[in-house]
Parts: sequence; structure tokens; C-alpha cells
Amino acid sequence: MSDLDQRTKAGTQRHGGTARINEQGIAVAGLVGFGFAWWCAPIWKHQIVSMQLLVVAVSTILPMILWSVFRARTYLNESSGLSPFARSPDYRRVGTKYIGLLLTLSILGAAYWVFPEYSRPRYQPVWDLVALAGVPTLLAAWFYMLWVDERMLDPCDGYWHTGRLVLGKWQLVDWVCLREHALGWLIKGFFFPFMFSALAGHLGSVSENGWNPARFDQLYLSTLALIYCVDTLYGAVGYLLTLRILDSQIRSVQPHFFGWAVALICYAPFSAALSSFQSSRSDQDWSTVFSGQPILYITWGFVILLLLTVYVWSTVSFGCRFSNLTNRGIITTGPYRWMKHPAYLSKNIAWWLIAIPFCASPHWQDNLRACVMLSSVNLIYFFRAKTEETHLMADRDYRIYARWVDQFGLCASIRKCFRLLSRRGACHPLPSLTRRGQ
Repeated sequence: MSDLDQRTKAGTQRHGGTARINEQGIAVAGLVGFGFAWWCAPIWKHQIVSMQLLVVAVSTILPMILWSVFRARTYLNESSGLSPFARSPDYRRVGTKYIGLLLTLSILGAAYWVFPEYSRPRYQPVWDLVALAGVPTLLAAWFYMLWVDERMLDPCDGYWHTGRLVLGKWQLVDWVCLREHALGWLIKGFFFPFMFSALAGHLGSVSENGWNPARFDQLYLSTLALIYCVDTLYGAVGYLLTLRILDSQIRSVQPHFFGWAVALICYAPFSAALSSFQSSRSDQDWSTVFSGQPILYITWGFVILLLLTVYVWSTVSFGCRFSNLTNRGIITTGPYRWMKHPAYLSKNIAWWLIAIPFCASPHWQDNLRACVMLSSVNLIYFFRAKTEETHLMADRDYRIYARWVDQFGLCASIRKCFRLLSRRGACHPLPSLTRRGQ
């Protein structure tokens, strides 16, 4: 995350005498940690799935935290809401916040128990991981809340108001702050199990098969598994590391119902509403249709991998701030340097190349139906992009960023190139000729 100005373009920002490193440094630190865990896979890949998840998560998270705290010193950013100077500890206030945290987690746990979606086998590795790391995390949370409370400029946060609610101090509760706190945890509670359960599946493939470039079909499948593994890993890590010390706390939550609707419909269990697209597809995809044409087959596959690489690069560029439906700071590095929605654009184009709905079936009616259905999915992502922009426009940093991208981003550069080419290729009309004698 960074502000879009001259200091942002330089990659650093001076604040309190320290250099603020952009999110790419934090993101790369996490990739190095993930690479180390992958290199050590022969040691831990025979462990239970929850232990594998823990190893990979810790290996990715730890370098990101160390880089953020000791290199980027994100806690000194003005946007973190922390002072570089600590007050005397207020154990009563911290105790109230801790009660608020316990209540929040209890409500979340009850929701997981009530809704049958979370009793499905795909989520079992997540609950095993919670059982493994839950108690140490709760112990660490007390010391973290104590450290943060001593430095918060406004220590009466959502946890404090939740704790006051438990203690019956209704008159001191800020209901707006409590609402933002509840919505923020609703988002984390919904997306974290989804991301981590998806990570468990992709991690199993990556740890067992590794990356295999022996033949193009093997290279394609192993690269695809690695891309989705990194994507879901950074998604899950983003929901875990909502911490002020990393300046990755939630600034605001999507205020519009339509924005929630178009985001949630893309994820289970709500994504069942899009199952008609799946039922309209042929059993064939690009690999079976183009299997008899080696040059087209390899070229088509490489383009898909390139698009999905841009997609996962977009996710990685968030560092520890990935999140749906929230503003946790404005991303201006990585692919976001050139466009506002590189992940949505690259992913939706890749889906067309993977499904090839325009020629997957010998019957034109089936192809037309598949194109219409995939177009409807694209439309949902278009609305996601627009509702996110509407939400983020309340942030001054995003307005500056959006104006800059509109003037100097990829689309603006392409338009300028077309204008230049059209001017160079313009045919000047010949002067009118008159016949002699007229």
C-alpha cells in the first residue's frame, strides 16, 4: 500500500525519519518464506494436512511480519493510528478489549457450528488447524493488544466497545464503531475458512507433485496448481494479518448492499447461483480442442498461464492486506501501477481462453448459451469492480490514484498510442481539381 504521489513512485515514503517501503517488499518477503517451505516439503509433506498448512502459513507470515516491523516499520505510518511513544499500560481497558475479542470469536464459532456449510469435509483441515494453533494465538493476542493499546491514538476501538457491551456499559458504546467491527469480522469469518480450505487442496497437489516442466501439459498443470496455491495462501494470510502494527487494519467496510451481493455470489455457498454456467459448458476445454495442433496448443496454454500469473501477482501485491469488501489501504504497486482491476481483468479473460465456450461444442446453440452464461459471470465481476470503486472513492488516496491511472495507466497509454498512429496514418485530402475551361 502506498500513496500515489512522487514519493510513492520512488517506492519509499519518509515518515518520522524512517523509510516506508512499498508493499512489494513485504509481498516478496512472503514469497521467499513460501519458497523455503516448498523447498523443505520432503520433510513435512507426510504430516497431517493441518500441520502442512501451519508450516506453510508460518513460513510465509513470519518474513512478512519481520519485514514490516523491522524494515518497513509500518507501525510508524500515520495511517496506522499508532504513536511512536507508549503510554502507561491500562490493564482494565485491555481486559475489556480482550473480553470483546473472546465474545467476537465465540459468536463466530457458534455461526460455524450452526450453518451446515462449515460441517463439510473440505473445511476439516481448517478446524484442525484452529485446534492446533488456537490457544497459542489467543495467548499472543493478549500481549499484542497490550502493546497496541499503549500506543493507539484512539484506544477506544471496536474491541473496547464490544467488551463494554458485554459488561453492560451500554451508554459508552459507540454503535457505529461496533457495527464496523462486526462487519469486519463477518467478512474475515466468511472468507478465511474458504481461502484456507482451498489452500489445503492446492497445497496437497503442489507438495506431492512439485513443479514439472518435462512436457508442456505437465508444466501447465503444475504451474496452475502453484498459482492457485499462492493465490489462496495470500488470500488467507490477508484475513489473518489485520493488525495495526502492520498498518493493515480495516479502514472502512463496503457500505452498499449491492457491493456485498456481487462479491458474495462469487464464493461458496452462494456461488451455487452460478452453477448454471457450469451445466451449460461442454466437457471439452481448450486442451482437448487444440490437442491435435501443437503450436496453437502451446501458444494458447502459455497465454492462459501469463494471464493467471498477472492475476496471482495482483493478489501477491497486496502483501498482508488482501481482503474483499474492505479498504485496508490503497494498492498502487505491482500490476495496480498500470490498471485499477488487473486481477479481475486477467482472470475473466483467462476463463474465456480456458472454457472456449464459442467453439467447445459442435452445436452452435450450446456455444451461444455458454457464451451468454460466461458473459453473465463477467458482468458480475464488472459490477464488483464498480462497487469497489464507489466504496474506495471515499478515500482521498484512491481518488488521487484513480485520476493518475486514468491519465497515465495502461489504457491511457494505449489510447495515446492509437491517437499517435492515427495521426501518422491520416490521409490528407487532395485539393479539389477543376477542369480547364470551368
